[in-house]
Amino acid sequence: MKRKWLTSRTLTMSLAFSLSLGLTAFSTSSAIVQASAAPAVGTTTINDVTNVHAGSTVTISGVTNAAEVIIKVLQPDGIILFFDIVQASDSRYTDSFTLPSTAAAGSQYQIIVGSGSDVAVKSFTIKPSSGGSSPSTPVTPAQPGDNSSSSLLQFEASDVIIPASGPATLDATKGDATQATLSLPASVTKVIDGKSLQITLPSGALTLPSGVLRALASLSGSDTDAKITLQYKRLSSSEALASVTSAGQAGTGLVPQGEVLELVLGVQLADGTVRKLTTFSDPVTITLQLSENATPLLSGIYYISDQGTIAYIGGTVQGDAITASVSHFSKYGVFSYTKAYADIASSYWAADVIAALTAKHIVQGMTSTTFGPKADVSRAEFVTMIARALNLKAASTAPFSDVKAGSWYAESAAAAYEQGIITGTGANLFEPNKPITREEMAVIIAHVYENQIEHADTGGTDADIQSFQDSGTISSWAKEAVQTVVHEKLMIGSDHRFYPRNHATRAEAAQVLYNLLFRG
Repeated sequence: MKRKWLTSRTLTMSLAFSLSLGLTAFSTSSAIVQASAAPAVGTTTINDVTNVHAGSTVTISGVTNAAEVIIKVLQPDGIILFFDIVQASDSRYTDSFTLPSTAAAGSQYQIIVGSGSDVAVKSFTIKPSSGGSSPSTPVTPAQPGDNSSSSLLQFEASDVIIPASGPATLDATKGDATQATLSLPASVTKVIDGKSLQITLPSGALTLPSGVLRALASLSGSDTDAKITLQYKRLSSSEALASVTSAGQAGTGLVPQGEVLELVLGVQLADGTVRKLTTFSDPVTITLQLSENATPLLSGIYYISDQGTIAYIGGTVQGDAITASVSHFSKYGVFSYTKAYADIASSYWAADVIAALTAKHIVQGMTSTTFGPKADVSRAEFVTMIARALNLKAASTAPFSDVKAGSWYAESAAAAYEQGIITGTGANLFEPNKPITREEMAVIIAHVYENQIEHADTGGTDADIQSFQDSGTISSWAKEAVQTVVHEKLMIGSDHRFYPRNHATRAEAAQVLYNLLFRG
């Protein structure tokens, strides 16, 4: 049987800019869990930019109530010159870039800064160079970390293999395994003609989708000599451990289990100016190697920000590698996560299952130290676990009168409804706080199984439940689902009973999710 979903949750960050009728709007969704609501409209400001000359450094700064802001600078022709995401500190942000040495005196550039619907716009004008002095030296690509030993690998468009079907490929495995900068003519985007580009590195691989290649082509503008640059650096074991330590409490339980790479993607123009592409409209796929002693069920890809925070991304393990989708570049590494619960002994029947789903960030403890394996699981809790496991996102609100907007389970309930996983309990109700019964759980799991698996054999019959002495107590509306989950070994009974009306426990919920995600 072939499963459509990843075997662990994959979270992504996406960002889109739109310019329409002279108005600029931001739309952003972060892979890092947001700790606060979006800032109020109009709180972000941009300080004046003055005395700017061709080739000089421009500093963009201001105040904001957002945790981070997106900065975009447009040339007079509307082409993106600079594009970055900056973390705010004490409600202030700052960033800088270097103007092209060819920037014409008197030309006007536009700065756009914001987060969500809070957007500020300001312009600045290039001043003539005083005294006829020469413009500053053009910028060269900044290497990630220490660039003292970095090598430059220059490729031509002819080095890219373009098959009749599938992605175009570039083999860069002969480069420096520690760090290097790959350079490829930006014109290759036309040669690839709509395909994605898979780049194999000495310590990993990545696939740039066609949308990202188009964005790189846009950054190069009309410069026929522009180069796409990919900079990578493999962090040492000590650097990987330091990144976990610097994350503080968020790094507790994390242990490096494979490669940790720092990645920078952008375009270098003929004059040396570098334009970074820091976020992607379409996710980029990255593949990192697992260490020989890694435990796949406890391992995942994590994002390490420049500020030292660390966030779970997810990933699918295949052989000795793990693959995930990301929507911005920075540091990504393979780590295992273990969480000790005071009420889960190593000998407990569901200990390994709970450990695996905790490592995949699908289930959480009831407190910081306890899991509550025998506690009832509510309908809202179980649907939220499903949404985390399958990375479900809602396009609209749930149509249930008892699901309040903004509640911790609202998006999960809405997403599960949109996917046909739940339908409610009747009378426009979901009853989120009601303990879920085993037959209700069977219905939800059967819907997930049937919707998410290609050509699923869901041929459960009465024969599958005849061995249960209480099969006659299974509700008619749940009977077919119970047959399915028993036939597919997603749920089992005990003591020759299924106990359809019993409340499901948190440990049972974890076991059912594990069966769904990691078996068969």
